[in-house]
Amino acid sequence: MEKHPLIFIVGDFGAGDLAFAEIKRRVKKLVNEVDMDYVTVRAYSTISTGFCIYQLALDGGDSDGDKCVYIFSNTAPRRDNPNPRKGNEGERLVYAKLKTGLEVVAVLSGYTFSFIKPIIKELRALKVDNSGSQFRSRDKYPEPLSKIIRGDYSVLGDELDPSKIPDPPRDRIAYVDGYGNIKLTTRRSDLKLKHGGMVRVDIGNKSLVGYYTEGMFGIKEGELSVAPGSSGPTDNRFMEVSIRLGNAWKEFGSPKIEEKVAITKAKSI
Repeated sequence: MEKHPLIFIVGDFGAGDLAFAEIKRRVKKLVNEVDMDYVTVRAYSTISTGFCIYQLALDGGDSDGDKCVYIFSNTAPRRDNPNPRKGNEGERLVYAKLKTGLEVVAVLSGYTFSFIKPIIKELRALKVDNSGSQFRSRDKYPEPLSKIIRGDYSVLGDELDPSKIPDPPRDRIAYVDGYGNIKLTTRRSDLKLKHGGMVRVDIGNKSLVGYYTEGMFGIKEGELSVAPGSSGPTDNRFMEVSIRLGNAWKEFGSPKIEEKVAITKAKSI
């Protein structure tokens, strides 16, 4: 069976938003034989965007070595310049080739490239107009993306220095899944706590006490756990705050993505 290129579109448009369909239609016009999947992140959150890009990039390219998996993203809050923008100009589109073999085409904004920074093999600007449309993901960016998928790298511009990409922030909410589990930018190695011990979690003005465990099911039903989650490499997972058969995000008052999180030792429940 012929294998088609697979594109993961990571966007802050909103679940089921018309934007995803419009992007798919435009890309399909340029590269007909292509499969696409979508991941929705919170509006304007480059932390969530970068976190999801990293997670999707961990497996690299196709299992038999073919270069057929791509990530496309355009979370562009335009925080680099708070003044009025001529022609809706925003942060520029860049290309990254990763050590895993996967290729990323995304807007260089905030923390979008921060999580994949250590595995970037090549970082290049793309020859594309970054102004002239409010919806650059549909109107401007499918063309250079489609050329790269077809193996045409003439759209690559100047080399960029990955070391100038900011490191990902610690102790922030990166993503909330459908169960209300709170995925953090904190890694397992960041916490020096005893497994099975009691911990206090502070998010915003809400505090809850639970247990520091090896897994989210290592507690009784209804209890809170802080445990290595399902994201990140197996030897140093990102931490996850969850309530067994409950919704941790709602229990904490539905905090915003990127909210700071403090995890400390607690004396009692």
